[in-house]
Order: sequence, then structure tokens, then C-alpha cells
Amino acid sequence: MKKLIFLPIILFTTFFFISCEDSTTDPGGDVTTGTLFVQSTPVGAQIWVDGTNTGKVTPDSIKNLSAGVHTLTLKLDGYKDSIQTGITITAGSTTTRNITLSRAALTFGPVRIWETTGTTAAQPSGLDLSTGNAYGISSADKDKVDIFYSSTGFVVRSANGSSGMTRNTSFFVGSGTNLDDGVDSPAATGSWATQMGDRETNYVFLFDNDQHYSKLKITSWGGGTPGNPAWVEVQFIYNEQANSRVF
Repeated sequence: MKKLIFLPIILFTTFFFISCEDSTTDPGGDVTTGTLFVQSTPVGAQIWVDGTNTGKVTPDSIKNLSAGVHTLTLKLDGYKDSIQTGITITAGSTTTRNITLSRAALTFGPVRIWETTGTTAAQPSGLDLSTGNAYGISSADKDKVDIFYSSTGFVVRSANGSSGMTRNTSFFVGSGTNLDDGVDSPAATGSWATQMGDRETNYVFLFDNDQHYSKLKITSWGGGTPGNPAWVEVQFIYNEQANSRVF
């Protein structure tokens, strides 16, 4: 009988000590971290917090952030980095940010450039893709020129095809005519051309000396009669993000 009474006492004591041990492993205390939930339009942007890549992309949550103020950066190819400062994380709570990203692209045109023969200072033949400005290929700004309209063959060609200019631009004729069709550029290779015809109707992808891609289309042309130099007008999208092929 004594053995039967003693057994429950042992079991109860064992359970009591186990329970006490479990309770001591619970950290308890005040919660000191919170969560940041990030959405973006478009989705798929890298989520960086305080200058560190979290390894996650939108939409997703970043957990266990210390309570306080943080900086959020979203990175997505073809879009400008979005930097959000002063984001306050509250302990035990979820902070939400929904961010619309801006395209890393500038649209220019129509810009008119004239042939290289028989033109005046007011009829520039060259084009700076990064600004959309036209410059004469013999002017003080010739070093800014990426492409120019040549009277030799009546082609639009890379700047380094003219004496005194060194900037190199490669050309690849696309399969469409609408600059806003959302088609991205293929990767530039050594097989890309150094020029395009002045009557090309499809858009053409360009890769310039600074590793920026553009998507350009000749929209109109004229001139070409005695005393009236030939000209072409172009519209184009310039991707501000180096080596980004997104359009």
C-alpha cells in the first residue's frame, strides 16, 4: 500500500519540476521587435532595409525588425530605386508600405537631326541620347554625340563613324513599330550593327558608350533637295539604369 501511495507523489514531483523548467525557457518580458510588410507596383522588387538586402522581394514581410526608425529601399530592374526614410517600426505590430515604382526611363522627341552635308550651325546632325539634345558634329559639344545622320549613304550611324568623335553606339533593328509595346531589348553583342537606314520603319534598340540602352524610332523625314538638307525626326526611350534592357 505504501508503494502505491509513493508512486503518485513521485509522478507529481517530476511533473512539477518539468513545468518549472519549461517556464524558465520562455523569454517572456517586453516585445522589442516588429514587422514590416512591403507591397509594390509592379511586384518583384528587392527589399533592402537600412542598406542591407533582405533577400526577399515584394510582396513580403520582414520580421524581427528592431523597434525604431528604419530606411526601406526597393530595387527592380528598369525602375528607379525607391528610398523611403523615417519608417517607424512599433514593437509587436506590423507596419505596411505600398509603393508604386517609377520607370527608369526618359522619353524624348520628336528631335530633328540633319544630314552632315550642306547644313548650318542651326541644323545639327548629332544626337546625345542621354539628354535628347541635338549637337553639330563639328561643334564644341561634339563629344556628347552618340549617333548622327550621315550624308554618306544617308544612314544614322554611331558617332565614332565620323572623324573627331569617339563615342560608340550599337544598333539592333527590332520587330515592332510601337515604342510603348513593352518589348525589352535583347542583350547587346558584337554582332550588332554600327548604323541604321534613314527610312527604317521599325524601332531600333541602341546600346551606347556608357552602357545604356535606348529604343528609338524614326517618325518622319524630309528635305533632300538643293538648298534644303535632308533630315529625320526621331522619338526614343532612354533607360537611365546602366545595362538595364527593360522598356
